[in-house]
Amino acid sequence: MLNRLDLAEGARAQSVLIPRPVAAGLTALNVATLVPTAEQDRYDIGNVRKVGVVIIDNTIVRIQPKTQIRRLFALLTYARFPDRLWHEDPVSFDSEDDLYSAIAQAFARATTTAVSGGLIRGYVAVDDSVPFVRGRWRITDQLTRRAGQTIPLEVTYDDYIEDIHENRLLKTAIVRLLRFPDLSPTARRSLRGLLRLFSEVTTLPMNAPAQKLTLTRRNTRYHLALKLAELILAGSSLEHREGIFVGSGFLIDLWTIFEDFVGRALGLELQAHGGQTITQYRSTLDTASGVSIEPDLVWKTGQTVEAVVDIKYKIQHNGTYPNADLYQLVAYCTRFGLGTGHLIYAGGEAESARIGVINGPTIFQHALSLNAPFSDILDEVRALAASIAADLEVVAGPVVT
Repeated sequence: MLNRLDLAEGARAQSVLIPRPVAAGLTALNVATLVPTAEQDRYDIGNVRKVGVVIIDNTIVRIQPKTQIRRLFALLTYARFPDRLWHEDPVSFDSEDDLYSAIAQAFARATTTAVSGGLIRGYVAVDDSVPFVRGRWRITDQLTRRAGQTIPLEVTYDDYIEDIHENRLLKTAIVRLLRFPDLSPTARRSLRGLLRLFSEVTTLPMNAPAQKLTLTRRNTRYHLALKLAELILAGSSLEHREGIFVGSGFLIDLWTIFEDFVGRALGLELQAHGGQTITQYRSTLDTASGVSIEPDLVWKTGQTVEAVVDIKYKIQHNGTYPNADLYQLVAYCTRFGLGTGHLIYAGGEAESARIGVINGPTIFQHALSLNAPFSDILDEVRALAASIAADLEVVAGPVVT
């Protein structure tokens, strides 16, 4: 019987009684900040940075996001799957409070569609020992392994089989999901049904280096399922850390979802006004090119940077934004000779504002609400892009000096 620990992103620090291995596991996975108290095995847990679910030392830890699961999933898929813009309306989940099961259900649906016409096949080079000549005879291996024997022959040939990387990736994601004991019944039934189709396919080793996935016309119907599989394997690549047993699960950083979504959505809207947008734009701050900078998003026309945007998913403290973010953006504006810069945060206690820097640029701070319907969030991004393009202060709050 698993113990259970429920955490919530953005909640106030809570005092909990948990075994030391669980505390060590949460720290090793960078889930939250844990501060030991005077009482043995009691910790103050705050600053929760990830969402999802994970099993640590016989304890199931569930981390609930502030944003609804449906909306969080819409943001995630919009940002990560550019060829399939997901909206929340056609996506239905059995449970609104379980990110792991939600992604499992979405993956099961995508995989069912992908393999509806059967598993795709591909040519794979096979080393084998056979009693007849097939493919290329490996003479060196023949002499080394079977000196003086005429058969079997050591050969290499191409076989047209189902056991290819795309199918291995899908099967491994299915197996990884099914290992989790608290998966929703609907998702488990769907995944078990799919697993039978992959009987001739091997799974990828747990710690195998990631193989680059190439999306081609041959595997077109697999594209969405493959991208979800990569997401599942990346979020569930948990391992033994410092002697603490970390079992199956799925964890994801909220800041990566937010930054990916805003970078893609705002970039597309700015490009509608001309020019090009570049995320994670690499440049240098000093004349000697020794100080590297990497704004989250820049908008360029030709070789000229027209606007610079930094995207931050941070919990506000006492209704204010961190000063360090402001200093960073001022440096970006100075580097590119801009009179304005834009900071975008996930909406929280603080409101949008305009900061007039003495002898410097004007910084606009924008709070993007994630609790609105997904279409409203896109409309808000569209309005923000229009204001940046027109260099208007339509979303500005009171001037802060």
